[in-house]
Amino acid sequence: MIPKVMAAYHDHPTSGHFGIRRTWHKLKDRYFWPNMMSTIENYIKSCEKCAKFNIRRTKPPSKLYPITPSKGIFETIGMEFWGSTSHPSAEGNRYVLVVTDYLSKYVIAKAMPNNTATTIAQFIVEDVILKYGVPRKLITDQESHFKNELMGSITRLCGCKHVFATTYHPQTNGQVERFNATFYPQLAKLHDENVNDWDAYLTACVFAYNTGVHATTGYSPFQLMFARQPVLPFDAPKAVIVLTKPNDYWTQINQLMNGYKKSVKYNINYQQ
Repeated sequence: MIPKVMAAYHDHPTSGHFGIRRTWHKLKDRYFWPNMMSTIENYIKSCEKCAKFNIRRTKPPSKLYPITPSKGIFETIGMEFWGSTSHPSAEGNRYVLVVTDYLSKYVIAKAMPNNTATTIAQFIVEDVILKYGVPRKLITDQESHFKNELMGSITRLCGCKHVFATTYHPQTNGQVERFNATFYPQLAKLHDENVNDWDAYLTACVFAYNTGVHATTGYSPFQLMFARQPVLPFDAPKAVIVLTKPNDYWTQINQLMNGYKKSVKYNINYQQ
């Protein structure tokens, strides 16, 4: 049974071939067996795809800059492109537009054929604002596909402050850059190189990231965004919040989210 469990929570596209710490966090509340951590370590160290595609970091850590945590979930988000790829996918996509929430670390990503202002504007409206609401602050770099009249019109109409990252403020958009460095090797482990179908696995890869415990916050981005633990494809359904009256829902959610925010802010400051 253990090999099947390990394959499900590490190898499956919705598990993402992530590392030892993330895999252990996903398993520890669901299963137990003797020498569990040792089993996880040995399994992942023997994974051929992880050995082939994981980035080996040889440079010493760069200087850390203190970042004031956001006051609320989805209050401040960063947005950046990954790409373009040297060869488009089978669907014609060359780019990935990535959005990261600065408090929860929740990621939204979409494969795109181009990086024009019109494509970005459609993504912001349909995939961000109409699904998660309007953020108070949007942080991007100063490239022309972000710094243009169309983007300015959208942010002004929505009441969102658009901040442009500069070399003098290295903390501004590092959140998205860190995810971009993470998800490329994860996609490489999943897609078929002969077909070049990396974009078909993007959603599963992002789900795997969002449902894994983040080292900085101590929670999964999914848990902080939706105030509940994610039910993974391999989990048995179980109750998350027990209600005695209909009105109990909002009371329990508010209490839960207030506790999350205090804990996350402490963890972020502690990690710095």
